Amino acid sequence: MASVERFYDYFNNIIPSELSCEWDNDGRMCVPAPEKEVKKVLICLDVTNSVIDYAVENKFDCIISHHPMIFDPVRCVDGSNPIGRKICKLIKNDIAVFSFHTRLDKVKGGVNDALAEAMELKNVSDFSDVGRMGEVESVSLVAFAEKLKANISADKIICVDGGKEVSKVAVVGGSGKGYLSEALLCGCDTFVTGEMPYNYEHDAKELGLNLICGGHYFTENLVCSRIEKMVKDFDGEIITEIIESNPAFVI
Repeated sequence: MASVERFYDYFNNIIPSELSCEWDNDGRMCVPAPEKEVKKVLICLDVTNSVIDYAVENKFDCIISHHPMIFDPVRCVDGSNPIGRKICKLIKNDIAVFSFHTRLDKVKGGVNDALAEAMELKNVSDFSDVGRMGEVESVSLVAFAEKLKANISADKIICVDGGKEVSKVAVVGGSGKGYLSEALLCGCDTFVTGEMPYNYEHDAKELGLNLICGGHYFTENLVCSRIEKMVKDFDGEIITEIIESNPAFVI
């Protein structure tokens, strides 16, 4: 078994920090015991209190998430506020946390490649600074969206009809605000993302671009199985588990 420090070095090599956006905070979130052996790893999209409680109860050594557990600067570690409570609990139980955010969006085999695969895109290439684009055999917007909904296990799909069939698709998992015009410039008829502000939905329709929003959580959660494979590639004897962290539900 490897130490927490060596385990992080492995991930830092295959998902290099150079891929992180300047505004992002990812990598080491909390490392109370760098020399501790990694035997059990919990994988999630978000490091919530319930995720940490589960890790404590089941004696996990490390949590790996997509979204950063710490994003804004922490000015004090105070157990009376949410982030301070998380940090205190992790340190008390010697549980490390790594979060790989925008670098996991960009890296080959990461968030957007997982989403492109779920859409069965062909001839996939890079789109903008984080996304992917590819092609499908021409199909109606509704049929394409229904298939996507099933493949990512989304609880709902929001569609804006740009008046075209789906054949060339750009994709940015999570929040794709700001990429509509670029999708058009790349010759795409459809843009798939997790969420989009309401006024951008109007913009898409007026631009003649199909827009599909599958939910921030569901368009990114696919990457958890990719992270699990990375762990197993490092050491097949490490016990892994993927835990749900979606705070919302649809009624």
